[in-house]
Amino acid sequence: MIKKLIPYTEKRISEQLKAGYRPIVVVSALKGVTDEIILFLGHIKEKIRRNQRLGGASEKYIDSLIKPFVNSLNEKHMKLLEEVCVSRDWRKNAKAPLDRVFGELENDLVTLLRFGFLPIFDDKITAYGEKLASVCFSYYLKSRGFSARAVFAEEIPIITDDCFKNANINYDLSAKSARKTILKIKEIPVIPGFCGETLEGNTTTLGRGGTDTTACFLGAALKAEKIILWKDVEGVLSADPKIAKDAITVPFISYAEAAESGKVIHDKAIQYVKMFKTPAEVAAIIDPAKKTQVGPYIKSVKGAKIVSFKKNLSLLIITDDRMNNYGYLANVTRILTSHKVNLDITRNTRDKLILVAENNGNGFEEMIAELKKQVKKLEVSPVNMVILIGNLDWKDVNRFNDILIRLCPYTELGAFPYKNCVRLEAVVKTEEMEKMVRALHKEFIK
Repeated sequence: MIKKLIPYTEKRISEQLKAGYRPIVVVSALKGVTDEIILFLGHIKEKIRRNQRLGGASEKYIDSLIKPFVNSLNEKHMKLLEEVCVSRDWRKNAKAPLDRVFGELENDLVTLLRFGFLPIFDDKITAYGEKLASVCFSYYLKSRGFSARAVFAEEIPIITDDCFKNANINYDLSAKSARKTILKIKEIPVIPGFCGETLEGNTTTLGRGGTDTTACFLGAALKAEKIILWKDVEGVLSADPKIAKDAITVPFISYAEAAESGKVIHDKAIQYVKMFKTPAEVAAIIDPAKKTQVGPYIKSVKGAKIVSFKKNLSLLIITDDRMNNYGYLANVTRILTSHKVNLDITRNTRDKLILVAENNGNGFEEMIAELKKQVKKLEVSPVNMVILIGNLDWKDVNRFNDILIRLCPYTELGAFPYKNCVRLEAVVKTEEMEKMVRALHKEFIK
């Protein structure tokens, strides 16, 4: 897919230049590369654990595991340049900067082997996928006659907090440095999305949708004329086409609807678009006419627009007659927060507290173990969330719950309305999620 899309990216940049704009490009890692790095990182960690238990040396894995892995990634990126018709001379020019990045990746993996678990290295190693993509794409553009340059997040720098794997950008510090650094660059900057660094210089990653977050942050910081999130789909679709075959492109969504949908544009990214009401759109890279515009709520048409879903959630049901004691709920949420577990929904009765939390594997099991010590009874079960997005009213709530009761009669949580409602959700069993998505799409999306 990437080989097919890159030429269209070049075409879109050419169109922007001809229209008198100065494009700033933010790139993601090549498809599958970040997952490959994370998988290898987990493999190395397991080797370290095993060696620590047996008292053996880890250095033997440098030549048997690390070097072959790095060489394999290197070959993959060089092969891509060849497949998208970058000339031999330009591939030769790209080799030195790519080798520098690969050398840094290898050094970091070796450091992990020698010194054991250092959490700050997880984000640093994961971010290499975007760095490599920015170098590759900058040389692709150069080979096509553009003046381009890879600019890493730490060169700007994009400053974040230290919430590793899901860091938040310090807007004031980063916006100031972005204006100072990027506006002075005469070439087309090709910037890796998804990553930043703390004030102490430790690499961080921005979590799900991190590349869009970087792009929207830079658009806001630089007061861009427009932010375009290029996708390989036709804008924001009314549902996942793999589930709802008749999904259609939604022509317009509000900032609130975009943030609540969370599928194509993450809510972290939307906050920057909303900040200065920067014109934004999600467009198909192959055909820019197929797009979704994102703007103020006042323009939003009544009715549902998107049926979405969220996986990897856990339903926590706490039964405790101390529920009404002062500080009980605060203590429960403190436990989740201390383990960096995100809480999606909370509902309570006199003796029961129902929570829906993200099970991202990052401290979740430790959180459950601590929670069991603090409460009288805790039930945990895997669930999915089904979400209806749009400019909704009370009639929509009733229709939503009617479908939910018919298809999922034993669900714990149904739709709950509120003023200026843009989102209704239900928590269902994992095996019930797809049939709910299809039913809601059939009922609500015209």
